[in-house]
Amino acid sequence: MKPLVSIVCIAYNHEPYIRECLESFVAQKVNFPIEILVNDDCSKDNTAVIIREYEQKYPDIFRCVYQKENQYSKGVHPWFDILFPMAQGKYIALCEGDDYWTDPMKLQKQIDVLEKDETLVGCYTNYCHVDSQGKKRYEKSPSVMVGQKIGRISLRDFFDNNTAYPTASVVFRNDHAEEVKQKTRHMKNPFLGDWVLWIALHCFGDFYYLDEVTSAYRFNPTSVTHTQWVENRVGRIKMEFDLQPRIADVLPEEYADIAADLRNTKWVWLPLAKAYFKNKQYVRMMGALIVYFVKNPRAIFPLSKKVWHKLLRKSKK
Repeated sequence: MKPLVSIVCIAYNHEPYIRECLESFVAQKVNFPIEILVNDDCSKDNTAVIIREYEQKYPDIFRCVYQKENQYSKGVHPWFDILFPMAQGKYIALCEGDDYWTDPMKLQKQIDVLEKDETLVGCYTNYCHVDSQGKKRYEKSPSVMVGQKIGRISLRDFFDNNTAYPTASVVFRNDHAEEVKQKTRHMKNPFLGDWVLWIALHCFGDFYYLDEVTSAYRFNPTSVTHTQWVENRVGRIKMEFDLQPRIADVLPEEYADIAADLRNTKWVWLPLAKAYFKNKQYVRMMGALIVYFVKNPRAIFPLSKKVWHKLLRKSKK
């Protein structure tokens, strides 16, 4: 029977975490068929051994790829170039090998939403933060919780709220695959693979936000994304000055005003200020903030509100 949902998982040196991740997939309680696609990118530990264990135990739903050479280092994207083309499902659900799902009804809840409204392209939820040992850092992610409305999220909402959807919480329609791939490739950036995917998908419809915690994001200090971010915070953000006009190129005509803003790179100055703050370059941080507010004066109030919420949370600890 053809699966309704294809669960896509990429793994690399995730031996301490991959079992919890795969177990959360097979624990899903659904009334529809699923398949689980896993790509091991030539892990140097026992990640592949554990994946094979699950593939042998659940041969009807697991389809796995075991790379003999690391493909990410060659510029091959495991989602777009390997797993997405394999996906047979009407929907694709994402989760990386060091994250996991916390709610056994996650998929059922999200598919129920998407099946009722064909104009929705995807659905995401809140999530919790855990450390490398699995201990919770946040019961709910503050980045999603503050100022986030429940329900339909348009591309305009996405940009207005500077939204980043939690990757492990996302389910989206497996439609327009080639067009989404082309748009994503045009926006290609080594740091923002998931973020540009959300933009490409949004070109074909809205997302829906469920304010429930269904997944866990693991703060893994050895992950490629984290090490790249820490080692080159400012460089990562400066790359966005080139990325923003390319994002503008793929947007539908009705978002011409957002495209114009992107070509002015007005959104990049805030994350650049944050990067300077993390690097303790406070003078440059203030300069970037001033430019951001000059270019985007409407952001003063929502940003102040977000900072106030964070200060309140810290004061309660």
